[in-house]
Amino acid sequence: MIKISSLSFTYPQSTTAVFNDLNLEIQPGTMTLLAGASGSGKSTFLRCLNGLVPHFSGGIISGKINVFGSEPIKEGPEHMASRVGFVFQDPESQFVFDIVEDEIAFPLENMAVPRREMHQRVDEIIHEMQLTNIFRKNTRDISGGEKQKVVIASALVCQPQVLILDEPTSQLDPVAANEIIKYIVKLKSQLNLTVLIAEHRLERLLPYIDNILYLTQDQKMVYGHPQKVLPIMDQVPPIIDIAKGLDVFPLPLSAEDFPDEKKRFQPVEKEHPHDENKDSLDPFLDVNNLSVNLSDQKILHNISMQVNKGEILIIMGPNGAGKTTLLRALMGLIPSNGSRHFMGDDMTKMTLTQIIQHIAYLPQNPNDLLFADTILDELKTTLKNHNKSLSPETISAFLKHFGLADFQHRYPRELSGGERQRTAIAAITVHNPKIIFLDEPTRGMDYKAKETLSDLFHEWCRQDKSVLLVTHDVEFAANIADRVAIIEHGKVKFYGSPKRAFQCYPAYQSQTAKLFPNTGWIIPEDIVLTT
Repeated sequence: MIKISSLSFTYPQSTTAVFNDLNLEIQPGTMTLLAGASGSGKSTFLRCLNGLVPHFSGGIISGKINVFGSEPIKEGPEHMASRVGFVFQDPESQFVFDIVEDEIAFPLENMAVPRREMHQRVDEIIHEMQLTNIFRKNTRDISGGEKQKVVIASALVCQPQVLILDEPTSQLDPVAANEIIKYIVKLKSQLNLTVLIAEHRLERLLPYIDNILYLTQDQKMVYGHPQKVLPIMDQVPPIIDIAKGLDVFPLPLSAEDFPDEKKRFQPVEKEHPHDENKDSLDPFLDVNNLSVNLSDQKILHNISMQVNKGEILIIMGPNGAGKTTLLRALMGLIPSNGSRHFMGDDMTKMTLTQIIQHIAYLPQNPNDLLFADTILDELKTTLKNHNKSLSPETISAFLKHFGLADFQHRYPRELSGGERQRTAIAAITVHNPKIIFLDEPTRGMDYKAKETLSDLFHEWCRQDKSVLLVTHDVEFAANIADRVAIIEHGKVKFYGSPKRAFQCYPAYQSQTAKLFPNTGWIIPEDIVLTT
């Protein structure tokens, strides 16, 4: 059992507590979902359970924590490591070795597991998590989603009593995310494992959890069965929004649980932003027969597409399909064949300095871009590099779009994952580029932060900017896409309407599309009540 009594914590040099007087008991063999807005303390709470808080972070802590007879506040992470498996929000921060197989074996080496047993456990976890095609690869050469699967495997191979996962599916495609969650559920049952998962994409986890721990913005918490907690949460997935709007109770936790209320709806023809024909718009970026070979392996095969002025183009596809490689090739960061034109100019004849004047690029890991002492300094550095300047008032107004105006003097790496992500997006766009390339920009963001980001993207489009966005976040993509490209095995499998992409391809169906098939509805706002 995990028992928490009167737990309060405040970070060093902070006058505001992350949480105050938390009390709860988590039963063995249960799966608990941690929910709450970005910055509400989810990651901090999880770190309390293995002693990283306060032993690594510092700060003022009071109260008691008991994890199956151990007290992490007293004993620290060294003692808790064998009992609590932990998967961090940023997979890259966990890597010690270069080779995937060595990385998975490393925790067992620390525990002095006999070599024969070590080989058996590593082989089993590699097979279970479908890592056989990458286990000999360098961790630098695998995709972001594959990195996330590797760190999950490193935690599970120790067979801990408690498994803690901080946004474990944020970089996984929908199919891979569902496989990982089902595997964790199976392991929980087989080993009586107690699982705590912090996640913003609640739709992925609701069908599997026993309880929700909801951390509010006022340092409080609500803990209990999903049917008790979901009605009071202000940030919920589409299926819960739809059910609340129809007064459907108990709330359905999956499309399969939804009652036959869908009979009250009929397809209705109506104008919708998804119906707009973007082909007539001026192309900013024109790509034809783009191919990429790396290490004697063909990663991309004859990719052709356009990014039009004022358009949001979504790139989706399974992990390892070549989506990040595509962005890097378009930027000219890696060699490629084929043609790339920006507003009619041959990009192969442009320098990288010329390209980044017009095209901003956010990689998967926002930490790669954050090195200044404050958020404000990050933006000033970008402006300086582009020989531009803005008034403090203009910068503050700009940061309001990202919900960061009150944090502009904070050290970026002390922010939550979602806040760091927003900081990085602000830093790459403050110089007013024409096109913005974003690789998994909603990682670590809550629903409200994603709504704010969506509003910003549409404002950019009204300013005749364009967005090329790689994401596994189906619900976010369905809300903002003008056009969708699905890439599999380095080839374009689909290129066209969001309605077709999010209705017709099972791996990318939105919750609304699953509830109301053959209607053309892909987001809750599409639904039309006809009776």
